[in-house]
Amino acid sequence: MPQLIYGVWDNVVYDNRGTAAPTAPEDLPLELFDQFNEGNPTEIFLSNRGFLVFSRTASLVWALWKHHQRLAAESCGKCSPCRAGSPILAQELAKACRGELVQWEEVRDITEQMHETALCGVGRTGTTPLLDALTHFPDELRPFPLHSDAGFYSVTTSPCIEACPSHVNVPRYIDYLQDGHNDLAAGVVLNHYPLAGSCGRVCVRYCEKACRRGQVDAPVDIKNLKRFAADETIVPGILKPEPCPTTKNKRVAVIGAGPVGVTCAYQLLETGYPVDIYEAHDKAGGMVRYGIPFYRLPKNVLMQENELVKDMGGMFFFNQKLGRDFHIDDLFRRGYKAVFIATGCPLGGYLGMEGEDTSLPAYENGIDFLEKVHDALESGETPTLDGDVVVVGGGNVAMDCCRSAVRMTRGKVHLVYRRTESDAPADREEIVEAGREGVEFHFLSGQQSLVVENGKITGLRCVKMQQTEPDESGRRGVKPIPGSEFVIPCDYVIAAIGQKSDPAMLTEADGIALDRKNCIIVDAYQATSRPGVFAGGDGTTGPRTKGPSVLIHGMAQGSIGAQAIASYLEYDRPPFLARERISHIIQQAGLLGDDPVCGQEKKPRVKLNELPPAERAHNFKEVELGMSQEEAWQEARRCMRCYRILSVVTRSPIPGFKA
Repeated sequence: MPQLIYGVWDNVVYDNRGTAAPTAPEDLPLELFDQFNEGNPTEIFLSNRGFLVFSRTASLVWALWKHHQRLAAESCGKCSPCRAGSPILAQELAKACRGELVQWEEVRDITEQMHETALCGVGRTGTTPLLDALTHFPDELRPFPLHSDAGFYSVTTSPCIEACPSHVNVPRYIDYLQDGHNDLAAGVVLNHYPLAGSCGRVCVRYCEKACRRGQVDAPVDIKNLKRFAADETIVPGILKPEPCPTTKNKRVAVIGAGPVGVTCAYQLLETGYPVDIYEAHDKAGGMVRYGIPFYRLPKNVLMQENELVKDMGGMFFFNQKLGRDFHIDDLFRRGYKAVFIATGCPLGGYLGMEGEDTSLPAYENGIDFLEKVHDALESGETPTLDGDVVVVGGGNVAMDCCRSAVRMTRGKVHLVYRRTESDAPADREEIVEAGREGVEFHFLSGQQSLVVENGKITGLRCVKMQQTEPDESGRRGVKPIPGSEFVIPCDYVIAAIGQKSDPAMLTEADGIALDRKNCIIVDAYQATSRPGVFAGGDGTTGPRTKGPSVLIHGMAQGSIGAQAIASYLEYDRPPFLARERISHIIQQAGLLGDDPVCGQEKKPRVKLNELPPAERAHNFKEVELGMSQEEAWQEARRCMRCYRILSVVTRSPIPGFKA
């Protein structure tokens, strides 16, 4: 564990330069800082909460100079203290590094003015380390002869950025929207993944849960601002990337054209690698295409996003299924130097009830049902069901099934779930919308068996459940209530309780280790047991309500996979994921804190227009209608730019980064 030499943290001064009994912040695990780059000790750390120095030979003034270079680059220019002050501070600190005369009183005045009057977190909190150093350790603001050999890494983040698995710079694209630069806003998202419009419709909004605006009135509608930027520029084909020049001579194969595989291919293409994408279906999109209904995600949006990958030079090969049309060895024989598997969990599961007959035509699993709905709609037909429908499950697939069924039948649609409504893993808004559309819920109800007469389903026999006492983890189970059996009359039953990987895709000859659930085992860099083969998404974890099953998590795994493949092909070693490592420190040490929001005027969140429930019957028109330009401006102005700048100085240069 590193030993703190001196510093200021949360306004508490620590000076261990001449003491045999060193002190340090009690709630800050210092060992985290040496985990940033193992074998290359962290010497200085700067953040909105202060600074910490772990080396007697490290140059604090050099670290502050580099830190303020980042601050000046991040200043939006909308307030004069930060716009004018940040470059002056960077210049003065550069002079101090060279041993030139610095007017420290003027530096203090500018620093205090920015700290007190800047309009956002860049100026207000980015100056904290310098102000603390000027106040408590002015004698350390002198050059050191060895500082030029140090490593430096800096990140500008915020609670919403940290909550996003892909670390999209949310305040930046909102800034661009405020200024009317919709194309630049979309470009910020495209720095990470191509599915901006899709994610802007179906993302689970981790960023909004972390938004500090919620302390004032309501979180910024980050998701729909992203959708607006995409709908204005990407979906109509206005914003198109230039073909990426192939600068590498090692080809990569990506298996699966869902969001995980496409994101991996997208980032590899940006790096200069030629990429071919193999897809089992006849179109790209994976479960986002076939599993998310049209009323949530029109497929022209997804089509345009996949065109971005084609425009960059990616080649798609459709109707090519792993294990049927080719094997892993075949790809290496074709000359590919690395493979990324993103096949997901394409098979639906059934309920496993006593006497269950999965061949009954009116009994389907949720995945097959949603794919049939998709295929019918894409062919120009509106699918229909004749009678009542029961959907079993409590996740988003179950909600997609019951909300689709509502649009297909004039009968009743029921949802059966064995736990309580609050236990259901589906997004809360999906449950609410299903209720508004007429779905009848049966919570704390478990399925027992199909009721079949003359080869046709006539009902689902269920039993009421009751909660048990909490277990050691605090979770309450459920058990049947004796004598509470009941039958829900119906003509169709849809099992929407889970998905699984296809065991026919990989064989023992492929040399890829699987777990007991037939999922691919990967390490922190998405590498499998076979050299040169990487994997990500549901095929590595199984479907979950949190993790790769969530679109943004899957795309983040695709991004890590791309970085790992590039590092493997270039250096034959795992990548140094600096952004992920700094996020780990931020999360484990709670570095962003939970300081209260003060002095903010209340500004109501824009209410999104949507198709009324009465107009949703018997059609799959998109429900959420998006924002107008004026509404996007209004909502974007609610962002408080809660930026925080964190900087790390290491003893030696950091792999892949230049100070």
